[in-house]
Amino acid sequence: MPGLIALLLLGVPGTVVPQAPAAATEEHCLPGDAGFLSMRLRGSIEADIEWREPELDCTGMPRPDGRGLRLRFSGPLPGAGELAIVFAAPELGMGLSAHGVPVNITLLDEAGERIYGTQGDSRCQFDEVEQLALTDPLLPPRSFRVSARGFCIVPARALDGDGAVLLTRFDFTGRVTYSEVDAATPGAAAPFPDLPRAGIQVITAGGRHDFKVWIADTEPSRERGLMFVKSLPADHGMLFLFERPQFASFWSRSTSCSSVRTVSSSISPATPSPFHSRPFSRLHP
Repeated sequence: MPGLIALLLLGVPGTVVPQAPAAATEEHCLPGDAGFLSMRLRGSIEADIEWREPELDCTGMPRPDGRGLRLRFSGPLPGAGELAIVFAAPELGMGLSAHGVPVNITLLDEAGERIYGTQGDSRCQFDEVEQLALTDPLLPPRSFRVSARGFCIVPARALDGDGAVLLTRFDFTGRVTYSEVDAATPGAAAPFPDLPRAGIQVITAGGRHDFKVWIADTEPSRERGLMFVKSLPADHGMLFLFERPQFASFWSRSTSCSSVRTVSSSISPATPSPFHSRPFSRLHP
């Protein structure tokens, strides 16, 4: 399929009365009880946590300031009541998957009545995080399965100054649900929930590079481009597909993140020509 490609790396007794099933959000993190959290804690709390449904409870939503997401997991701490952990990732919008994402972590120790926090998003990170849209009719719209693993390099310290807990590793799968407002706000969550997505690989002299891209294959989606997008993970971008070879101009209007464009005369084979653009600039290949 020849064409031009532009890539932006941007009851009654004895009667059985049917019971209405409880809402999925009340009983389950994920369909099929697939939610889990594994983590190792060292310091004021010494524990190797392995929570799985149904003993695990989890919720997920956008952060109160509208930047990124927040996930909360809770479960039993052996011999010490309940423990909850909150992951807050301000750089991770709706539907985005990425590597090396900064995350702030808060631990709530019910038994010890103490709160521990990393107090910043540069002390822990998601080594890898993936969001996949869920289509289960029992779940609210705009629900995503979130899987992540990561570590901390600095302990979460007690807010009263007495004690600290280091998360040497963590691994989880949970769920986050976004509101209609989150999906509609330009640049706040996933910028293009209406566009198809794909994984591509670019081969250069420096090696192979994998990217996750949105596909802009209609005139409206190509005109919109990356408008209003404030930031994207380094391995995300947009793939522009044209029906036939042509000269094309790109204008980074209302686009505050810098981008790299690779223009090709055909899908295969091709010799790409890279162009670097500044925010709010116009580019003619």
